[in-house]
Amino acid sequence: MSRFFRVVVPVALGTLMLVLGGLWLLGERGERDLPESLCGTRVSPRLLKPLFPAKGEVFEQNDVKRENPQPVSPCLVYAGDEVALRLRFAWHSDPIDPLRVAESIRSVSNLSMPERVDLPRTTVIGHDGAISTTSCKTEAGSHFTLSVLLEGVNPTRDTYRAPLEDFMRVYFPATVKTLNCG
Repeated sequence: MSRFFRVVVPVALGTLMLVLGGLWLLGERGERDLPESLCGTRVSPRLLKPLFPAKGEVFEQNDVKRENPQPVSPCLVYAGDEVALRLRFAWHSDPIDPLRVAESIRSVSNLSMPERVDLPRTTVIGHDGAISTTSCKTEAGSHFTLSVLLEGVNPTRDTYRAPLEDFMRVYFPATVKTLNCG
């Protein structure tokens, strides 16, 4: 019997290690790549990771035309078949208060529990999105506002507030640089 264990146990352990190693490798390959550009602006995938669900290929439907800006241009970012992020690029003639926009139930950029944050531009962050605005003279207007709305998240939890702030701290100024503001 001891000879049986000396032969079978090492073979069983070797097989188990191969199976677990194969599952680990499949798990590594199963992790998707996040884009290095989002709606025409370069961004670190590290900043995007906490904003997206764990599964689904990430792709976008981008209607933003920087060379010929429209008053409102959407960019939808999908994870699989579902919209994960809605970015709204808006140019307008008058300055706005993003907190008033975020709190307005008539606004398409209504946020849950919005608060002003200490960023270089006028920015508010909510549980489910962010709004930043700045002066930016183009043919479409003299001010630019970016709204980032997370889809399918619980608006009563502040899970995304810190990742949204990190994202907007980098993404908004980088986006403004791509707009050729006068």
